[in-house]
Amino acid sequence: MSGQKPVTSDYSQRITWSFLIGIYLAVNAIRDLFLLVEGPDCAHMKTQFVQGNHDWLANLTNVSGFHRVANTGIHPSYMTRSREESITEILLRIASHAEVGGVLLTSMPMAYITGADYERLCRDVLNKTGRQVINVPGKSLSGDWADGYAESLFALARQINLPEVQKPLDPKKVAIIGYLYDRNEADHQANLEHLTDLLTRMGLQVVSIWLDGGYFSELSNVAEAGTLISLPYARKAANWLSRRTGAQVVETELPFGLTATQHWLQVIAKATGCDEQPVIEEELGKVLPSLEWVAPFVFQGRRFGYIGDPWLLSGINDTAALLGAKLTWAVLTNPKAQSAKSAKLLSPKTHVKIWPRARQLKDFLANLPVDANADVVVMNDAGVGIIDAPWVGLGFPSSFSHRLYRRPFFGFQGFLALVDSLADQIRRREIVLPKTAL
Repeated sequence: MSGQKPVTSDYSQRITWSFLIGIYLAVNAIRDLFLLVEGPDCAHMKTQFVQGNHDWLANLTNVSGFHRVANTGIHPSYMTRSREESITEILLRIASHAEVGGVLLTSMPMAYITGADYERLCRDVLNKTGRQVINVPGKSLSGDWADGYAESLFALARQINLPEVQKPLDPKKVAIIGYLYDRNEADHQANLEHLTDLLTRMGLQVVSIWLDGGYFSELSNVAEAGTLISLPYARKAANWLSRRTGAQVVETELPFGLTATQHWLQVIAKATGCDEQPVIEEELGKVLPSLEWVAPFVFQGRRFGYIGDPWLLSGINDTAALLGAKLTWAVLTNPKAQSAKSAKLLSPKTHVKIWPRARQLKDFLANLPVDANADVVVMNDAGVGIIDAPWVGLGFPSSFSHRLYRRPFFGFQGFLALVDSLADQIRRREIVLPKTAL
């Protein structure tokens, strides 16, 4: 057929991270939670996506050999045999250890499709040890890392033991459900301290955060909350907890960026009968004077790019607009089911690519029009080695950007932290080094 280009298939790697990695993030965010993966030994090596790379303070593996992530070492040749006895034996060994607060059980696809009754095995171990063992269905064939994190919290919401509390529940006692505590470094600790402070000053009491790096036993404090603040990383978990406790659910977007943080407080205040305005005015009084010089002289007319998950996208877009810049392109590294809604909120002039393969990502960036080339990019690891422009690391994974001191990226304080990081990168680009410079 003359005149037609030959059909070529793109088999390059999809720019994403697996469902199992999301479960690892949830385990990493509960300091005494352990995980058993029914799968081969590669399950152990996958911990390196988190430990030592994205999170310098993770402890999923241990030099003692008592790892928080274990696997059954299954081989395909054993798939047709009954594996229940060996799985139960390993779960009993884990659950009987004094350091263990709770246990998750999940499986890789080749084990999951055999239809083993994992929940029954979890109940058997609970009855023998008194430790809660919770099954997270292994949906690696249909989900990515964000699904893995969400399903882990959903499994906890369904199966965790909750105490009886006095009714009616107090709406001013709140729990944050679906915080993506993807590492134990100080940026997340600072986020939660700042957000808790904002809510406290509004007259609310934060009784629980799912997840916050705490202990497994502390998760049950959610039963005291009369209001569940539902963040996008775990909507199902918040809704299920509401069914169990009777608390009201308040769905919000992330408090990422100045506009989004104000809106976050306004939505929560409306649902709980609080007055958010004094808090907002006080915080803006601290933030806005700092923008007097950088907004017109560093950011005005600049172009931003973004590579990362869809839930941080609107904060980047709003921040660019507030500073007099514009977001000219965005690459969303999550599937269309998660990303399409966020992409629709952007200007029609913004160039967008959703869930690309590696070759598609390179082609997208190479073919951007000249007037869309970014002066600075906010991105996760997907852009490392590809992006020529100055960049700021943000989101999961960020193996080349770490915080060992308190520096948030959410809330009013987080907005300023992001702005000064962006400004530093833009100014560095203004320095033209001689070609002979090392």
